Amino acid sequence: KRVVQHGGNIDGFNSMVALIPEENIGFVMLTNVSASSLGNELMGIVWENMLGELKDESANPEVSDEAKKEIGKYNFAQAGFDVEVKIEDGKLVAVVPGQPTYILEKVEGRKYKLTNAPEGFFITFKDSEAFLEQPQGNATLTKVSADAKKETKSSESAKKLIGKYESQENKGAFIEIKDVDGKVSLVVGSQPPYPLVEKEKNVFSSPSLPDTYSVKARRGAENKLEGIILSQPEGEFSFNYVGETEKNVTAKITADELMEKAIAASGGAENLKKINSRITTVEIDFVHQGLKAVGKSFAKAPNYAATSLKVIALGKEIATIDDYFNGTSGGDMTSFSPADTLTGQRLEDAKFNNDFYGFVNWKEKIKKAEITGMGKVGDEDVYIFVIEPEKASKITYHISTKTFLPLKRTTTVSSSTSSQKIPITETYSDYREIDGVMIPFKVVSENPGMGEIVTIVKVVKHNTKIDDQVFAPKDAKKAFGKN
Repeated sequence: KRVVQHGGNIDGFNSMVALIPEENIGFVMLTNVSASSLGNELMGIVWENMLGELKDESANPEVSDEAKKEIGKYNFAQAGFDVEVKIEDGKLVAVVPGQPTYILEKVEGRKYKLTNAPEGFFITFKDSEAFLEQPQGNATLTKVSADAKKETKSSESAKKLIGKYESQENKGAFIEIKDVDGKVSLVVGSQPPYPLVEKEKNVFSSPSLPDTYSVKARRGAENKLEGIILSQPEGEFSFNYVGETEKNVTAKITADELMEKAIAASGGAENLKKINSRITTVEIDFVHQGLKAVGKSFAKAPNYAATSLKVIALGKEIATIDDYFNGTSGGDMTSFSPADTLTGQRLEDAKFNNDFYGFVNWKEKIKKAEITGMGKVGDEDVYIFVIEPEKASKITYHISTKTFLPLKRTTTVSSSTSSQKIPITETYSDYREIDGVMIPFKVVSENPGMGEIVTIVKVVKHNTKIDDQVFAPKDAKKAFGKN
């Protein structure tokens, strides 16, 4: 029987609406759990209780030759592992390290649905790669046995598009096409850059986006570039070329000199090294979620970190959020979703970012550091200082030319299971001296998924003994009432 369904998912909530029109029946499922697979698991139970036992006409079907050609390993480069597609119990399945085996159900052509995954997961196979669709971001996986990988180097044609563009519909809204890490890329606001590859004359695609997205060069007389058109499922959007990207003013200071001044401004290496632990009591406002939180963060040398929060809505506690890192492994735990263990890029980021003396040890485990120019945070002039770690994600600091304290930090947060990189910006203010070191008592964090999050520091305690169990996965929540 034909089933018409639609699911929805956002942080903390999951839903499913499903109908069998010919029987005039349906159901709605609402949960307070993120990315739940309950909808698909529940559906068969609901239909059976409404319609009686259903005979599965497709039980133990013979796997088609068409399905067999999808067998192989596909490299999920951004997540740091391979996905193996194989035949298991007469079914085509996808095996992901540390996750359940996903049964692949054909939708059409070479597109399959991950039937026991949360709603919205699909994989479409091509001869040398597979395109994975998922709510947290799509990804292209390269077939390991295939020699050829999609070319991502910038072509000469793409380089001719470099510049700044203004929206025809929304005056004052700008996007850029510029060189990012050696690749000509489309840069839209705080989204990750999209490398451009020439698909056909004056038409460019990106390996980071589905085939339904493209950039078209709009040219006038004598082939002069007038603008670009962003083509996507929602429609076509025109942008006018307004000129070259502004060049950054060169800073008259070296990276070593800047960091020497920044460390001195933060309290000096000697004072910073005298501290071996920090417990911070905070109040948090999730501005765009209508939620508040109270809690504590814990940090201990050399690289231990944990946070324990109580989430409050309308004056009542509704959830808990905990995270931990014990120097080698870490994860997130919430009362409204399954625990998540850090892997791949997220784990590498945690290893680098949780160095207790990170600012003092800024030269360790990096492959490049440079001042890329000057800028502003509010009305204050800043040096733009970029660190490229050996394994962790790139970090950009905006350091005041007046106080030499960091005023802003931008980086990306990577998913353990997808190629999605979420840009995140933290702005620091209200610096206060605690035990000889400068601590920002207000931090405003912004990212596309959660919007603005304001953290106000209430109390800071240094050199207090912290039990190692605080940084363990099962006991982190118990730390809230201690210390």
